[in-house]
Amino acid sequence: MMKNVLRNRQEIASQALPYAFTRQQGAQKQSARRGVVLIVVLVLVAMLALAGFGFLADMTTEYEAAKINGDLLQAQQTMASAETLLLAITEQQATSLMNSEALSDDPNLFQSRVVPPIDLFRESGGEFLTSVGSSDSWRFSVLHRLPDDVTAATATVDDDTMGDLFDDSLQQSLTFGLQNESAKLHLGRVLEWELANPGDGSRALMQIPGMTDEAADSILDWIDPDDQPRQFGAEADYYQRLAQPYRPRNALPDTMEELLFVKGVGRGNFYGALGVSGQSDVQDSTAWTTYLTIHSAERNINGSGLPRLAINDDAHASLDDFESQLGTFLSPEVARFIRLARMYGTMESSEPGVGPLEADIATNNAAASLYQILSLADLVGSSVQLPSSLSGSTKGQLVKSPLTFDSPESLQQFRLLEERTTTVFSDVVTGRININSASEPVLSALIGDPAIASRIVQQRMTLDAAERSSTVWLLTRQITDLPMFRRIYSHITTGGDVHSAEIVVYRRIGGPFLRRKVTIDAANDPPRRVDWVDLTERGLPVSLGELEQRFEGFE
Repeated sequence: MMKNVLRNRQEIASQALPYAFTRQQGAQKQSARRGVVLIVVLVLVAMLALAGFGFLADMTTEYEAAKINGDLLQAQQTMASAETLLLAITEQQATSLMNSEALSDDPNLFQSRVVPPIDLFRESGGEFLTSVGSSDSWRFSVLHRLPDDVTAATATVDDDTMGDLFDDSLQQSLTFGLQNESAKLHLGRVLEWELANPGDGSRALMQIPGMTDEAADSILDWIDPDDQPRQFGAEADYYQRLAQPYRPRNALPDTMEELLFVKGVGRGNFYGALGVSGQSDVQDSTAWTTYLTIHSAERNINGSGLPRLAINDDAHASLDDFESQLGTFLSPEVARFIRLARMYGTMESSEPGVGPLEADIATNNAAASLYQILSLADLVGSSVQLPSSLSGSTKGQLVKSPLTFDSPESLQQFRLLEERTTTVFSDVVTGRININSASEPVLSALIGDPAIASRIVQQRMTLDAAERSSTVWLLTRQITDLPMFRRIYSHITTGGDVHSAEIVVYRRIGGPFLRRKVTIDAANDPPRRVDWVDLTERGLPVSLGELEQRFEGFE
């Protein structure tokens, strides 16, 4: 019986062993499945976290891009505001409400002008502000031009560098204002000189620093109407053989940058030393654009903003009326002599003669077949030969001009004549050179004598406001003689209504800045921007501290 019991227990145990082993295997499989789920969950969480971080990075990048784009749009609108201000200022100057020379250097008007928020702009009565507003306010400065030499400048400002911005080593002589384009040599006048006397145009261009015979002749070939190349120049046959052929304009270019297509004109000399980084063949650091222009012009109006009296106009009711008009601002002797000059023409004579008021003109009061006075300077020191066919005691006599170059009183009359009359019928006169602001190379190109050009630059520093308003100081200061004064008179001026400048838009806290060269034409009505060049990519050769050098610190 005991044997049976043992046998049964063994059979039960043998049957239970596979069941227990099976349960153990099941428990192990269940544990393995739970570990896989945990790993899958961890992977999913990591992937979601990475996706979240990626989305956050993308949104951060988009935010920064939108912020930068918004800042750039604000900078562009500030640039538009700056140009609008320049249009308004130059229009005031052109209508003689403001002295043109006052625009050349006026930090209060052109340095660190703040474009305030719209609420502050309304409170200020629609005025641009100066040095008002927080450091994140957009502002602009208007300069003649930025210096050619690159300094260790920065376009951003932070707390560590704020104290160093006004270090003397960083200070440069920056001129805040507009540059009169009439201080430059107009290519149209150069072509005029060349066509009148071949060689004069090339001689004038060669006075520009860094100019070569090849560049001078090629520029003249580019703007003259013919297809005959000069000795060192080039015409269509040269440009047609280039890898990318084109034809010369054979007229004045639309922009000064068009001259870069001309043979012999390199970017280094054209833009100056700063124009091409690392260029070693630049012969002069100053850009040719400083000396040459195609835009200079001025309104043909007097100091009151009214049209000048055209003394060559044959539409006067009678010569009596013409003389009466002149007599409202000139002496009777000068008015009578101008009338005689229109009737009989002027001449040079050293013979003694009678005064204008002594001439008997009663027998010839018609306005037919009148002579044209080509230049007001022709009235100085000249004479009028009365015809012998006239009746009266003065027939055939010589009438001497009351305007003489050695008499202060008569030269004062010439100032009035220059101010109130004109020999040009056009409402706008182009290309004349401002002798009060032109550089020595430009004056040398005009006169042909560097020594006289140097004397002009030296003497004009001592002129008072009255003298600077007229070209006659060249005679009163004995800088030129009368023949030279007559030769250059139709090419000189003391005005000019086209201005250029570099506008820099920035914020004190840094960020994007814009730099643009603009040319504003106020000689025509309404004033308009006739040319602009974006110079932002060339960077700022000065620090923001130098743009604000007149302030003791940042507000």
